[in-house]
Amino acid sequence: MRGIILALAFTLVGSQKFDIDPGFSSRKSYIYSYEGSMLNGLQERSLARAGLRLSSKLEISGVSENTYLLKIRSPQVEEYNGIWPKDPFTRSSKITQIVSSCFTRPFKFEYSSGRVGNIYGQEDCPDMCINIVRGMLNMMQMTIKKSANVYELQEAGIGGVCHTRYVIQEDRKNSRVSVTKTIDQNNCQENVMTSIGMAYIRPCPVDLMKRRPIKGTAAFSYKLKQSDSGTLITEVASQQVYQISPFSEPTGVAVMEARQQLILVEVKSERGSPQDVPMKSHGSLRYRFPSVLPQMPLQLIKTKNPEQRIAETLQHIVLNNQQDFHDDVPYKFLELVQLCRIVSTDTLESFWKQFSEKPRYRRWLLSAISATGTTEALKFIKNRIRSDDLNYIQTLLTVSFALHLMKADEDTLPIAADLVTSSRIQKSPMLQQVACLGYSSVINRYCSQTSTCPKEALQPLHDLADEAISRGREDKMKLALKCIGNVGEPASIKRILKFLPVFSSSASDIPVHIQIDAIMSLRKIAWKDPKTVQGYLIQILADQSLPPEVRMMACAVIFETRPALPLITTIASVAMKESSLQVASFVYSHMKALSKSRLPYMYNISSACNIALKLLAPKLDRLSYRYSKVVRVGGYFDNYKVGIAGDVFVMNSPGTMFPSAIISKLMANYAGSVADLLEVGVRVEGLTDAIMKRNIPFAEYPTYQKIKELGKTLLGWKELPTETPLISAYLKILGQELAYVNINKEVLQQAVKTIVEPADRNTVLKRITSQIRNGIAGQWTQPVWLGELRYIVPSCIGLPLEYGSYTTALARAAVNVDGKMTPPLSGDFRPSQLLESTMQIRSDISPSLYIHTVATMGVNTEYFQHAIEIQDKVQTRAPVKFDAKIDMKSKNVKIETAPCREETEIVIGRHKAFAVSRNIGELGVEKRTSILPADASSNIVEEPFKPSERTSREGVTMQGADSMPRKHSYSSQEDLHHGTGRKTHKRDICIKLHRLGCQLCFYGRSRDASFIKNTYLHRLIGEHETKIVLMPVQTDADIDKIQLEIQAGSTAASKIIDVVSSGSEEEDASSPYEDIQAKLKKILGIEKVFKVTNKTRHQKRPSKKENTMLTDLRTDPSAKTPSDSSSSSSAVSSSSSSSASSPDHKKPVDGDENGEIKQARNKDTSSKSSSSSSSKSKSHSSSSKSSSSGSSSRSSSSKSSSSGSSSRSSSSSSKSSSSSSSSRSGSSSGSSSRSGSSSSSSGSSSSSSSSSKSSSSGSSSRSSSRRSVSHHSHGYHSGHLNGSSSSSSSSSKSVSHHSHGHHSRHLKDDSSSSSSSSSMYSKIRGDHEIYHYRFRSAHRQEFPKKKVPADQHSSMYSSTRSSYATSRAASQPKFLGDVKTPVLAVFLHGIQSNKKMGGLQLVVYADIYSIRPRMQVFVSNLTDSSKWKLCADASVLNAHKAAAYLKWGRNCQDYKISTELVTGQFAAHPAAQVKLEWPKVPSSVRSVAEWFYKFVPGAAFMLGFSERIDKNPSRQARVIVALTSPRTCDVVVKLPDMILYEKAMRLPLSLPVGPRISASELQPPIWNVFAEGPSAVLENLKARCSVSRDKITTFNEVQFNYTLPANCYHILAQDCSSDLKFLVMMKNAEEAISLKAINIKLGSHEIDMYPAKGLVKLAIDGVESPTTNVSYSSTAGASLEIHSEKQGLVLVAPAYGIDKLYFNGHTFQIQVALWMAGKTCGICGKYDAEREQEYRMPNGYLAKDAVSFAHSWILEEKPCTGACKLQHSFVKLEKTVQLAGVESKCYSTEPVLRCMKGCSATKTTPVTVGFHCLPADSATTVADKQTKFDQKSEDMQDTVDAHIACSCEDEDCSS
Repeated sequence: MRGIILALAFTLVGSQKFDIDPGFSSRKSYIYSYEGSMLNGLQERSLARAGLRLSSKLEISGVSENTYLLKIRSPQVEEYNGIWPKDPFTRSSKITQIVSSCFTRPFKFEYSSGRVGNIYGQEDCPDMCINIVRGMLNMMQMTIKKSANVYELQEAGIGGVCHTRYVIQEDRKNSRVSVTKTIDQNNCQENVMTSIGMAYIRPCPVDLMKRRPIKGTAAFSYKLKQSDSGTLITEVASQQVYQISPFSEPTGVAVMEARQQLILVEVKSERGSPQDVPMKSHGSLRYRFPSVLPQMPLQLIKTKNPEQRIAETLQHIVLNNQQDFHDDVPYKFLELVQLCRIVSTDTLESFWKQFSEKPRYRRWLLSAISATGTTEALKFIKNRIRSDDLNYIQTLLTVSFALHLMKADEDTLPIAADLVTSSRIQKSPMLQQVACLGYSSVINRYCSQTSTCPKEALQPLHDLADEAISRGREDKMKLALKCIGNVGEPASIKRILKFLPVFSSSASDIPVHIQIDAIMSLRKIAWKDPKTVQGYLIQILADQSLPPEVRMMACAVIFETRPALPLITTIASVAMKESSLQVASFVYSHMKALSKSRLPYMYNISSACNIALKLLAPKLDRLSYRYSKVVRVGGYFDNYKVGIAGDVFVMNSPGTMFPSAIISKLMANYAGSVADLLEVGVRVEGLTDAIMKRNIPFAEYPTYQKIKELGKTLLGWKELPTETPLISAYLKILGQELAYVNINKEVLQQAVKTIVEPADRNTVLKRITSQIRNGIAGQWTQPVWLGELRYIVPSCIGLPLEYGSYTTALARAAVNVDGKMTPPLSGDFRPSQLLESTMQIRSDISPSLYIHTVATMGVNTEYFQHAIEIQDKVQTRAPVKFDAKIDMKSKNVKIETAPCREETEIVIGRHKAFAVSRNIGELGVEKRTSILPADASSNIVEEPFKPSERTSREGVTMQGADSMPRKHSYSSQEDLHHGTGRKTHKRDICIKLHRLGCQLCFYGRSRDASFIKNTYLHRLIGEHETKIVLMPVQTDADIDKIQLEIQAGSTAASKIIDVVSSGSEEEDASSPYEDIQAKLKKILGIEKVFKVTNKTRHQKRPSKKENTMLTDLRTDPSAKTPSDSSSSSSAVSSSSSSSASSPDHKKPVDGDENGEIKQARNKDTSSKSSSSSSSKSKSHSSSSKSSSSGSSSRSSSSKSSSSGSSSRSSSSSSKSSSSSSSSRSGSSSGSSSRSGSSSSSSGSSSSSSSSSKSSSSGSSSRSSSRRSVSHHSHGYHSGHLNGSSSSSSSSSKSVSHHSHGHHSRHLKDDSSSSSSSSSMYSKIRGDHEIYHYRFRSAHRQEFPKKKVPADQHSSMYSSTRSSYATSRAASQPKFLGDVKTPVLAVFLHGIQSNKKMGGLQLVVYADIYSIRPRMQVFVSNLTDSSKWKLCADASVLNAHKAAAYLKWGRNCQDYKISTELVTGQFAAHPAAQVKLEWPKVPSSVRSVAEWFYKFVPGAAFMLGFSERIDKNPSRQARVIVALTSPRTCDVVVKLPDMILYEKAMRLPLSLPVGPRISASELQPPIWNVFAEGPSAVLENLKARCSVSRDKITTFNEVQFNYTLPANCYHILAQDCSSDLKFLVMMKNAEEAISLKAINIKLGSHEIDMYPAKGLVKLAIDGVESPTTNVSYSSTAGASLEIHSEKQGLVLVAPAYGIDKLYFNGHTFQIQVALWMAGKTCGICGKYDAEREQEYRMPNGYLAKDAVSFAHSWILEEKPCTGACKLQHSFVKLEKTVQLAGVESKCYSTEPVLRCMKGCSATKTTPVTVGFHCLPADSATTVADKQTKFDQKSEDMQDTVDAHIACSCEDEDCSS
């Protein structure tokens, strides 16, 4: 036992750790050698880097206990600017001198147990030197734990308190300890950093570590030696790396690498002598940023004499930028800004006095001071505004820039507040708006840096809000709310709630748009306090009494707060019970949009919305455009950690047909941060009324008062409040509202007055023309500061590492315009004078823009800068100098300008990346090294072989000589050439216009480091240059000027220089084939080829190549040319429409035929047929083969016939417009087969297989069978058709090979006649994918090809093409110039000695009013040697087809693109097909199209399309849209190698689907059919209300049955706006109860329509119309027409809002205008699309059922005076009820129809009403007038009887 205890004791002692806390003896001095370096650049070798290295001796000696003296001896600084690691460091005497000056005196520091305490130094020691000392002492910072060798903790260091990990290894034998310390700079409790310009970027609430673009770490390695006196640090090595990946690429990173080394050199046994120099404590190891941030890292500026430097810089800028921007102007402007940052207000005042009278100096100085952003600069601006030294524009720009760019701190806030409240700002609403919004942004930036926002800063905005509410000023309310929203502080919530009716009773009268602004002002507050904001907003959303727009905005803001699942579920439950479809649609679409979001920070809300959507009815997704929607588009690229999302909120008001508000927002998610890039909102309110009212005095009409009196008889009725016209818009950038505009009623009225009223319009026009006549001249230059982004962190050596981006934009415009008018304007100016005058304008305008951007990474101090810089410069110029002569009378415009005399650079873009080094001692000298060196090797494969026996120089020389003719020649000047192994991409493109003496050239030069790593960052490293230059070109003769002449009207023909021709397809339709045939006949001989083919038919199956050749040889000369399709021969059509009963039937040519799919797909189809008859007959067999080459396709059809006792059977391929098959078969006799009977060929359209039926007549009949083999490439269905007839029977079999495994279908047809493939196709049963169906052209069905008798076919062989062309020409001219004069001619040419030379000519012909509207455009090159032309033709062929083509090249023959639009049917649905063909296009167009084509599948997938790989014609695309219902359509897109399709795609609105109109019924011009589409849709949007017997359909299409009570008028439809324009009432007619009578109150008239003796009579103002054929129009007031139509009467009064009212005694229908939406009431409803709220009674409440609703709109009459004996009464429930345990009596809260006093009910109907209950002993009765039951709460519902007919024998007339 003792042994065990002894062993344990030894073990315990051995496991104990020695004290290894490092320290220094106070009696000794320690000398260390120190070296610290810092390099910036890309991580790859052989690229340039910039940095520096500091080396010195450190002497540490004890002063007192735990306090030591630090002396820095012999500091040396070396710079690095070169290719790493090849180039060496170079000593910098200037920087060494600067650093040595601050190290001449010693420092003190506290040090205990490995931890550094306070650091002391002289008081005036620069911050940079103190921080370098911190970097040295940071190496000695250690935290040793005695209990563990491996541990983690948060340790303080130079970079803050960060996560640190220690690993300790002890070597007890040698008394040495090794310590490794690693620091994670991304995981810090207290991170030392500063940033500028990032206040509006907020971090994502997700795992940020993975997505930060800047990441850093540091590693320290310590070697300690233990001795009796303690533990001593003998060596420390540290390495720190910061990497930035701007595109979040793992390998595309730039790095800062810092290294330190501290080695103990000597220990002296002497104590340091304390210094008498007073020292100041500079704090701990934590890095300290200087109070004034260092200069921008773009240049170093001496700041000792800033006044002089400002004057010199300003003078340099002005003198060098008078005509154009100097290249250094961005640097000089930034230098001016930097200098203004370090001077006082008094200095700025002195400069103002010096330069205020010089406009150019003044403009640059003001711009620089505005961008300075300092307290002194803001004081200066405040003084200028108070002194009224600035004009309005200068004040606006200066205040805006100054407030948005200023540094926000406690010093600037009071000055900014003082500026906003100054009298000059308050006088102008626009200035006040800009100043207040800018001030709110200042507060936002300040409060984002502090934990609490000072009340004093918010007080001015709160005071503005309080004052606005107390005075009822809407403009001030809006301004206050927008400013509070910009600030986004929770302390402002109480002020905001005062504007919302839910939380403030006094807010009920606040307009809707102000309430919306109040809700929007909560958005930013929700970032800081989401729970509170969500609590308020969910109450607003759930309150159905609030306007829908307010509730929808509350919903939008709630979702911006990223609510959790419980709240989202609550929102869904609100939507489920929602009666407003506007709100329900908005909530549903918003949830659906969010559920598809892919941004990481939206993941939780996306998944929650997916769950909540399951609670909502999917019918909400089917609502039309009338309902509010949210559209969200965007995506996230995880590889680059970047995403973007765009939201569009479309909010509809129930009172408008179109959106009342649209808000668009663009957000960016980058590297773990989110920013609201841009937001634009537009709101329109009451604008329709302002436009449509037309100043008609409705209130003065007599019916206005009558309608108002009738309204008073309805319980609770009141007219709708007048909408104040308002247009408002706002702009937000980075979440800050910069400006908004409010156009109210007064502004609108003034604008309308200016446009409509002649006097005002003339004044405006006269002012404009007068200004042009007097001339406009001036020069304007405006520097625009776009952005300064800086992010600074300390490095381990104590120098700051800065990442920065700086953008400067400068705009300039010089304008000189003067004009002359002949004849001059007279005193009594009329607009018609302009149409008779000639104007001459001379203009010289020269705008330019210069944008300069620099991105930097490196060391930036006030003494030196070592960084990597990436520069971008873009400079654009657009000089415009011309003389114009405009002759309005002759419709002639001439514009003349000088030719290119010199080279003009329109756009210059330069991009460079280099390493740069600067120091304050050598201001004029900066070292720059291109990051990508000139000799950078691009690829080892491209390196030349260098023999070892030669020297390097010899090798290169010899290799260059040997390889000169080879591909990799060093001196190559190719577009992609190899210069010493690296790649420089060159691209030079010039468009020369010789006759104009000009050429436009594009130059591109690019050299980057992508060959090292293919990342975006490496592509930025290098040099890129782009230029667009306008240059002179050498011509035979000098051109004096360039002239553009435009001539319109009848005189255009006389101006034409080059006579144009159509270049249309008909002219040269067959010439290519004729040439081919002639050559083939000469070489081969047609007959021999055919004979050989027929002989070898049974020997072998022809190859594809043979098939192609044979088919081409048999081409019909009338077939289409290659310009019509991409094939080399005519496309064979086997369409259903042309597969008729004659073998000689003519095949269609049109490209949209049903056989087109066959043509496209049958790549290898052969058809074999045999026929047998009696023994006397001879049988001849032939083979028909067809194939396709390129994109053309063929299908074959076999036909056989027999006649008499003998027959001949032949088979051939069918041609369009061809002769009979046997005549073309190549048989020896060559005679055609004739038959009295018919044989038809029919094939399944989906399978493209041929099947045939044969019939015979005569003494005997035989059955023949035929087998056809079809090879299917894409799985179309094939059918087996069995037919029988009385005369013959035949069977046909087909075998199909499917590549996609679709099933074959067997169809039987037992009809007595043969059926075509189209009829068979329509009978295919089973489920088909929509792409299997075939589009059937209505054009082809209405205009079928005429049949040609067989005996005429042979004779027509030679004249087919000419007759076809003749028929086309008879119906439509090929060239409109033959029958029409041009409508427009445009000429562009050069002029030399008043003689026109060459150029371009454009001529436009149009025939838009003919039966077939058509337009042709021709562009010709007028150069003698050139025949280049462009021809465009567009025409409407008939009501179902429109076509267009574009051809260009030599005589318009080289290239062609054509398109056509055809209407028809697709899968039994009305459809339209758009077909685009490109037989031949230039390679440049093809390459662009191919690039675009790559994105099609992805885009289609995102849009919800399905994709199917398929082989379609290679140069053709078709889009088929089939309307499957008024709200859905099927879409099929057929592209060359795929089919995209989607079924039941929802349309935003209902489309009218009516009967097809034949072309013969249409009146010219038929293009109106195409134009009628939009008008038909618009007409379909208009609301209709109808009453047909007892069936009522409201404006919102709600139907219900209702029987009208006898003798009582019902209000059917009424204008319930304040205008009360019309009222329509209905009651049962006296003649019969099934008939109705209506009364219309309209304008000055009261109109009655009623049935009498089988006719509908009309009485206007009591006077009956004498005639039955009524035609009446009113001239009093607005227009009104009444006429007879279809045994009834029609009333049209568009000015009153009634588009059409029809009545025939049985049926009533009214259609109101679109602008009446939301303004009607009555039984027809409100026309507001709110179907769930249709039963709205006059008092605004919803009825329980349709009967109660209709009863509420009955007009009561006074007792004994009218026929209606019914009245509305509140009733008592006959039974007593137990309510909450109390016996109660209940009274209805809605009036119920009851007979008048003294009358008894003869007929009743049950109705459901609500009841309010009182205790049974209550004294209240129904007769109590004081108790307003309609305003009481509803306690229960029950059914009571309503009276609908009365008998009045004892009617009481007293009441």
